[in-house]
Amino acid sequence: MSIDRKEFLKGAALSAGSLAALGVFGCAPGASSGTAGSAAEPPEGFSLDDYGESNAELNPINAFSDEKTYDIVVVGAGTSGLPAVLSALEEGGSVACLQKESTPIAQGNNSSGFILELSTDNAVQKWMQAYRKAVQYRTNLSQLEFFARHSGETLCWLDKAAGEAGYPASTYNDTTRTYGDETAAFRRHTFGIKPENNGHLIRALASMAEEHGADFYYETPGVQLVVEDGACTGVIGRKGSDYLRFNARKAVIIATGDYQNNESLIRRYSPDIAKFGRKQSNKTGDGILMCAAAGGRMSPVGHAKQLHDMDSAPKPLAELPFLALDANGTRFMNEDIPMISWNLALLEKNTAGNDPGRFFRVFDDAYMDKVASWGGTAPKAEVLENYIPGFVESPKGVYSDLINTHRCDSLDELADELGIPAGNLKESVERFNEMCAQGKDTDFGLDEQYLMPIDTPPYWGVSQWVRVSAICSGLAVNGTYQVIDSNDEAIPGLYAVGFCAGELCGNHDWVYTDGMACGSCFTSGRYAAIHAMTGGLTPSKPVAWEEVMDLYKDAKALKGA
Repeated sequence: MSIDRKEFLKGAALSAGSLAALGVFGCAPGASSGTAGSAAEPPEGFSLDDYGESNAELNPINAFSDEKTYDIVVVGAGTSGLPAVLSALEEGGSVACLQKESTPIAQGNNSSGFILELSTDNAVQKWMQAYRKAVQYRTNLSQLEFFARHSGETLCWLDKAAGEAGYPASTYNDTTRTYGDETAAFRRHTFGIKPENNGHLIRALASMAEEHGADFYYETPGVQLVVEDGACTGVIGRKGSDYLRFNARKAVIIATGDYQNNESLIRRYSPDIAKFGRKQSNKTGDGILMCAAAGGRMSPVGHAKQLHDMDSAPKPLAELPFLALDANGTRFMNEDIPMISWNLALLEKNTAGNDPGRFFRVFDDAYMDKVASWGGTAPKAEVLENYIPGFVESPKGVYSDLINTHRCDSLDELADELGIPAGNLKESVERFNEMCAQGKDTDFGLDEQYLMPIDTPPYWGVSQWVRVSAICSGLAVNGTYQVIDSNDEAIPGLYAVGFCAGELCGNHDWVYTDGMACGSCFTSGRYAAIHAMTGGLTPSKPVAWEEVMDLYKDAKALKGA
């Protein structure tokens, strides 16, 4: 049977009686088998438009071209999905993984975790409190505890698994925190240097998982969960116009990523990023919407999001308070704002209907001495040259199609390279230099130490493009990443991991540190599968720190060199 989802969404909802006759899909938690209630209506807090922009389907499906049964069914082959697949295999389970893309997909290029063997409980608690403070106390404490207690073993496990898969980390870092005479041992590893990333790692892990018996179904999005007597017992995938039913003896684990490409969900749950461009594609909230139809709910509005541009120029440059100009060449903000919060200032500038994430930063060739006088460090000119389009024949560690840094002998030439009015750029620089001479920024209040004139050619300019990298909140989950309903009760057999779940980041702007974003994805995927298979959080094949510690002993590696 092939159901035209779009046509259904345009039509009237089926009656409750006719839905009950169709089957058991979409039952609310606690409902008895064979009762679908208002399954064809969007659940509370969601709309038909949400589903219309996704692969998730509300119309109950009861005919399939094939049916298969596994212990664990993972939906999504990414940074959280592959650890779930491999960990379920380690616990002796049979595993299927549905992926709507033709290949595994993942972003980022690192991850991190606590090495509890080298840490004290008090220091870990102090780190957690410092993190809570950094995110204005909005983090989910149970998820933060989950990360602190299980990320270290996940990091060690990932080091071992990556090595076995033939794609070991390229750098290993020690970012230990000290609190008096106590330490919270934090370790971070990086998988590849731009343009390589976690996608390369995930594809290697997927190949290894297939060798160990996992079945992958590519170009097969999950579209609907199977719910019987309040428990999730499977998921329906769609391959072309055919539906496949995947029964799950133990659990379904949703690892489908965030909802940044579902404009309907964005307008409701993250309206402050609606005008910004998106770095990812096909992240349409499929898993979120499937779980919502099965009784799950969203985390409270105020979802954390990652907006940044570390591609136009080196990341360290993003934290330096260089003169910021809009598309008209006009200064629009106090530059002493961290990159994670640029979006707030960008929304206030006059964009004339254009992407608010585009703006420009200007500085001169004496920038390194100026930054040193502030007590900071800046990338050397030879590093910045890698980010000048066409300047280096084969630039290393960059995305060649995104670099956008320029160096010119005059401001007129720089304006031409950046594509902004030369008169306005020169007027803005002149005004800034006047305030530097008087020692006060009477326009925006920039701290006096940063008031140094732009007067030493050649002149540098960066065309920044701030876009959404990830939305770090989604479905409400409990402390073991089980999806919870409106009564905060776990839906048996249903987990959500990675960026489609939880409130770990908490803050409105992302404050993840030292690889914590990807680290939390790897950790939640691995341990959700362990919990689904065993009912506990103790892996049968843990990887201890001593098994991988030699990877982190190189002094140059520890410095990230």
